[in-house]
Amino acid sequence: MLNWDDPFAATANKLTEADTTTESAPAANEPSPRISPVQTPTPAPQITVAPVNADDKRVINGMTDINQLAPFKYPWAWTYFLNANKNHWTPLDINMAQDVHDYRHKLTMEEKHVYENVLSYLTTSDILAMRNIGLAVMEKMSAPELQIYQARQVYEEALHTWTYQHCIETIGLDQSEIYNRYRVVPEINQKIQLANNRLNSILRSDIDLTNRDELENFVMSYAFFAGIFEGSWFYNGFSPIFALQRRGLMKGTAEQLQYIMRDEVMHASFGIRVVKQIIKEENVVLDPAKVQAMFEQAEAAEKTYAGYILRDPILGYSKEDHIGQFRFIANRRAKQMGFAEPFPGAEDALPWLDEQANMKKEKNFFETKVTEYQTGGALKWD
Repeated sequence: MLNWDDPFAATANKLTEADTTTESAPAANEPSPRISPVQTPTPAPQITVAPVNADDKRVINGMTDINQLAPFKYPWAWTYFLNANKNHWTPLDINMAQDVHDYRHKLTMEEKHVYENVLSYLTTSDILAMRNIGLAVMEKMSAPELQIYQARQVYEEALHTWTYQHCIETIGLDQSEIYNRYRVVPEINQKIQLANNRLNSILRSDIDLTNRDELENFVMSYAFFAGIFEGSWFYNGFSPIFALQRRGLMKGTAEQLQYIMRDEVMHASFGIRVVKQIIKEENVVLDPAKVQAMFEQAEAAEKTYAGYILRDPILGYSKEDHIGQFRFIANRRAKQMGFAEPFPGAEDALPWLDEQANMKKEKNFFETKVTEYQTGGALKWD
């Protein structure tokens, strides 16, 4: 039986017994074993290697030892990692019982259409985000402090996927049908394919980031995923559920998305900072026309998507609200990356969204498991 106080004790005892039975004394007619003279070990050669100089580190194309964490050149990346580990939660922490009742007895057909298709889009999107960071971006980083936060980001994308699965399973939706919608609904598929094309362009073993064209394409792809995919589409993607939450509906699902929103705040912020650092270190000059086209493509896809999920508006939320908010948030992301605003004059269509997205724990203790973030509730996208 395993000894939980000393889990290796049983193994050690068996080894001792085996040694006792096998190491018996030699027979009388057998010669004694010859004892070799003691050999003095040859000292290992002394290798002189200078410690890594932090100033020599680079985000990409660096030549320093990727296995040596410190000294940091990017201490902010380590801070992101430490803060991310304070933001730990799981979907099982949130009571979903009322959501089951709401879905079955309170939501209109139009609201069910919105709810189901938002989940259908998000389930696929977080897997895409996970593959982008884990398979296409992380391996190209040449400073370990960057990779360590990105490893945490990969975990969080998997956690978000679990969260959507938990919502789908708890509500009792047809999992096969919901997960397959992105393949059969053109309005959802368009957004996924736009992201897939960006990902596939850098998900190559032969990519050479010392080549200026390859480097520009990599930066554009990273800017797309940080500023648009996670920074705008995700942020906007949660808002239809938050609109239901404002009316007291699907509050468990909305709370799950509030937790996810906090993670995505950090993902977008970190990615934008890395993009700006690469542009600075590698003297990258992106074509403003290509940047503008990237945002316009994203807007066209978002407009098509909004027209599908909100073909019939729900109380307090319409497709005009959705696309107006996308333009406003996209301007914010573009400015953070140092680009011109792609949609000049866009206004905040959902002034309640930032406050709604923040966690509120005004609950009876017995209604839910309270799992406050250690970092508090004042995280902002800026």
